[in-house]
Amino acid sequence: MPLGTLPSDWCDRRVMGAATVTGAYADIYSAGWVGYLRQTLASDCVALGIEDLDDSVLQRGEPRRLTQLASLKVNEAGLDGIYYRSRYGHDLENWALFEPFKIIPYEAPIIVRPDDVDLQEACTLLGLKIERP
Repeated sequence: MPLGTLPSDWCDRRVMGAATVTGAYADIYSAGWVGYLRQTLASDCVALGIEDLDDSVLQRGEPRRLTQLASLKVNEAGLDGIYYRSRYGHDLENWALFEPFKIIPYEAPIIVRPDDVDLQEACTLLGLKIERP
C-alpha cells in the first residue's frame, strides 16, 4: 500500500544527472562525529526524550529536530555539507550541501519523466505513487 502520492506535476521542475563537488563534508555516521554530536547535543537529546545518541538514532531521521541540530553543528564547524548513507541501504550515498555550493556536472542533466525506470524504482522503495493528471 503506497504511503503517499507525488503530484502529477512533480517531475516538471526535476532533473537528474551525475556531478561532483569540492569541499569538506562531515561523515555524520562516523565514530568521531557521533561522539562529537553525543556530547554537544546531550541536553537537546534529553529534551527530545532520547536516552542515548548513536548512529542508529541519527539514521532514523526522527525526531526531525535532532537531524536539524546535527546539521547546524556541521555547518557551525565550517564544513560544506554532510555525507551519509541512506537508511534504505548503506550502498546508497546521500549528500547534503550547504549553500552556496558549486556542483561540477559530469554530463548534461536529464529531465525526470514520470515513466523513468529509476523514479519508478525509487517510488516502489519508498511506497509512493505518482498521481495521474
